[in-house]
Amino acid sequence: MSQPDDLAYQLDTLAIRTGHNRTFESEHSEPIFLTSSFVCENAADAAAKFSGEIEGNTYSRYTNPTVQAFEKRLAVLDGAERAVATSSGMAAVHAVTLAYLKAGDHVVCSRAVFGS
Repeated sequence: MSQPDDLAYQLDTLAIRTGHNRTFESEHSEPIFLTSSFVCENAADAAAKFSGEIEGNTYSRYTNPTVQAFEKRLAVLDGAERAVATSSGMAAVHAVTLAYLKAGDHVVCSRAVFGS
């Protein structure tokens, strides 16, 4: 349930069902993947996954099925094309800063950016 047609469902249904792709085990709710790494067939397969040439999980800091399900659900709930989850609020600020600033840009902010 992660297609654009899902917007016909009510918010409650989207919140609990979007982004869940059952595995061969046919679980009722999405599994939590606690592993830090995933098996690759060989070095070439790992390199292709790391570079984005082919889809697949390699290392949980980059991709993880649990986080992917959360991102899909969040995007659908917000009516967005995509969502990106970060490990902390500061990681989110850092990601946005890197995306929009270039060498030579200036940032104006308060003295207490994080905490007080």
